[in-house]
Amino acid sequence: MTLSFNDDDLEYCAGLVREGDPDRFAAAMLAPMPQRAYLISVYAFNLEISKLRETVREAMLGEIRLQWWRDAVAECAAGSPRRHQVVHPLAVTLQAAELPQEVLLEAIDIRSADLDDLPPANETALQRYVEASGGAIGEIALRCLLPSGAGPKDWAAGRAAGRAWAWIGLARGLHPHRILGRRTVPASILKASPELDLAIERAEISPAVRDWVRWLVDQAKQDLTIVRISAKDRRARPVLAQARLASIYADRLERGGFDPFQPERNTMGQARRALALAGVSILGRVV
Repeated sequence: MTLSFNDDDLEYCAGLVREGDPDRFAAAMLAPMPQRAYLISVYAFNLEISKLRETVREAMLGEIRLQWWRDAVAECAAGSPRRHQVVHPLAVTLQAAELPQEVLLEAIDIRSADLDDLPPANETALQRYVEASGGAIGEIALRCLLPSGAGPKDWAAGRAAGRAWAWIGLARGLHPHRILGRRTVPASILKASPELDLAIERAEISPAVRDWVRWLVDQAKQDLTIVRISAKDRRARPVLAQARLASIYADRLERGGFDPFQPERNTMGQARRALALAGVSILGRVV
């Protein structure tokens, strides 16, 4: 059975993404329909699974919700989605764009880490987290825009853009995440710099904070280089545009001495965002 979008569901998803992920919402507007609707559905799904830490009181309740999403994705793949304002648009997108179920499950499974009060063990563990969260969503989003005949290099570009966005998100969200109880700095780093966790909690800049943010920005820049080399298909621009926005945030953090606690460097006004996205759309300046 061929599924189709419901206007009310799409409007709900658009509102969710507009408020919760305004930068990627604006980038998605570069895509034509129905690909724009596909992207909005994917980003709404991502918000649903990434905000669990903020919406549940106990880790077990979060795990139950993640299993709910695993079951929902299986139903979407079977063409019989449950009634939910995000699930149904996701089912339409999965069917129309031929999205691989395993990549959606990859994005769901890694969110168990968000429910853990313990930090990742080391930088390698954090890199795995970024790959399975930001990277997976980047690949899924790019698959919404390119035909199934596209290859691994295309998906690698989407993953690199998603990872770059995630690295910058970790830097920008360092203090907010800590306030919510999430420790995103690896235990190995905290052991070497015991004062770092308290400085982040208090939003106090220190050499250890600057060093950590510099490392996050360096990771993002490595992925931005991959995007720059791989970005060949014009149709991919609405997804790869997040790399352009990540690049702007990275430059701001660097100019600010890697201080992540300055609100003016962590947000982008509509005019600046529109200018950056116009450069992507018209000039193809992805990074």
